[in-house]
Amino acid sequence: MMLSGRKMLLNGATGIKSAACCLAVVAMMALVTPSAVWSAPEKLVNSSDYKDKDFVKGNISDYSDMVKGDDVEWLWVDSGVKLAQYKLKVGKVGNKSELRSKSMVESVKKIFGDAFDDMDVKAAKGTLTADLCIYDAQNFSAGKAWIPFVGGHQMQAGIGIEMVLVDDKDKVVAKFRHFAREGAQIEAAAQEVSGDLIKYIVKN
Repeated sequence: MMLSGRKMLLNGATGIKSAACCLAVVAMMALVTPSAVWSAPEKLVNSSDYKDKDFVKGNISDYSDMVKGDDVEWLWVDSGVKLAQYKLKVGKVGNKSELRSKSMVESVKKIFGDAFDDMDVKAAKGTLTADLCIYDAQNFSAGKAWIPFVGGHQMQAGIGIEMVLVDDKDKVVAKFRHFAREGAQIEAAAQEVSGDLIKYIVKN
């Protein structure tokens, strides 16, 4: 009888220990799961930018795999490609913004071309072609200077550019969508955009 009682106590202790272990695992999952969800990058197609009625599409045909970046607003890069190992050259340059200007398009083409030429690429695997499209362009506006807190920034010229990188087999290996403001001329904003994109590329 005493053995049976001891056995029951041992079984009870084992059951309590097992239950405690299960509770610990559940608690850890509860802590880890929200963290994993929280760390998942935001997708462009789920963003307020994309859902805005004024969202203008450039030369990117599929936005579903693009995510929010740090120095670049939205991007996607083929996991098997290391962009820093390639030279870049300018391909087609389009303009879908409301500001229709041939000189602006030519300026963007030259700015990106010069920036690509200045890139220091060692042991290049090949050359990627960068097709560009201006999806937004805003002239300097002194009237925006009165906007609380951000007026000084908002009055600067701004430009939004989509850049699609394709390899020699015409396969898309990277997509970028980025907007920046800088100075009184759109050319200064274009230099800011090209600089941000190249900083990302040389690090990846």
